Amino acid sequence: MAEFKQLVRIADTDLKGEKRIVNSLRNITGVGFMFANMVCELTKVDPSKKTGDLSDQEISRIEQALQNPAKLGAPSWMLNRR
Repeated sequence: MAEFKQLVRIADTDLKGEKRIVNSLRNITGVGFMFANMVCELTKVDPSKKTGDLSDQEISRIEQALQNPAKLGAPSWMLNRR
């Protein structure tokens, strides 16, 4: 098992490692409750998992989902675009 990280950097934002990932994602600008849950669902990451326990693969999948959620199958009504 990987070591626990106190800070995890996702989308140019430092997230505290002791918080659950679904709550930590909400600290990123533009990410709300529903969007954070959708990202966890699309990337197959357990929303109750601590942010500091995420593997490097899970972090990169989350970053990809934040950059282009439609590519992973996010519904168009969840996206704030015209």
